Parts: sequence; C-alpha cells; structure tokens
Amino acid sequence: MQRINELLIKDKFTNLEQVAEILKEEVTPIARNFFLLSDELAVRFHRQGDNFVFNIEIEASRVKPFGNRL
Repeated sequence: MQRINELLIKDKFTNLEQVAEILKEEVTPIARNFFLLSDELAVRFHRQGDNFVFNIEIEASRVKPFGNRL
C-alpha cells in the first residue's frame, strides 16, 4: 500500500488509470487470502465533486473458511 500512498500524495500525479492498476495489484493478494477468485479484480473510478471514488469488484467462487471468529 506504500506505493499507492506515495502516488496519491504527489500533486503532479494525475494518471488515475495507473492508480487503479496499482490498486488492483496491491489488493489482489489480499483478496486471495479471503476468496477463491473466479476472475481478476475490477477497479473502477470516477470523480464525485472534488473527490475520487474507487470501486473494487471481486468475483469469487467461494469464501475461504477462517474458523470460528464470532
């Protein structure tokens, strides 16, 4: 996640497609810890006023068991 933080902090950085691709690379290994992925993650983004909204879609064939955590 350090790479994303560095990119987002730089004022000169405006390539949101590259940010979305790096976000996808960073989140995929984490998602694999929780799910058996059916497909690649999809990262979409749009502007909402002065903010950026990033949506991550994960298609999984199953959720991996983690024991009793309740």
